[in-house]
Amino acid sequence: MKILLDENFPLPLYHRLKKAGHDIEHLVVLGQRGLPDSAIRDRLQTEDLVFLTQDAEFEDIPSDYRATVIISRVRQILPTSRRIEIWSAALEDFLRRRPAGKLFDLLETGELLPWEVHEIGD
Repeated sequence: MKILLDENFPLPLYHRLKKAGHDIEHLVVLGQRGLPDSAIRDRLQTEDLVFLTQDAEFEDIPSDYRATVIISRVRQILPTSRRIEIWSAALEDFLRRRPAGKLFDLLETGELLPWEVHEIGD
């Protein structure tokens, strides 16, 4: 499964995952820095991929989108090397387990928490 990294992730994460043999793209490497969220959403709607982002704007991703979104809650204050460890281990685990769901939070512990959608009753 393809992984797409949002532009705010360090390039060493991209290189690490690519070296590990993953099908990976990074918005910066693609020359798409500053791409509007609407253009990213268009891609998420039609492509079967995992999108790693730090932008809460993707919390409302519709369940009929083909992509899975993982929102990183890892604080930027952590050293880059530690953040890369957390992100790469979490992505490896996600790809190995393929948990059900379309939207996940990634905590600093490396835990991936699926979002649950609850209907609001009358």
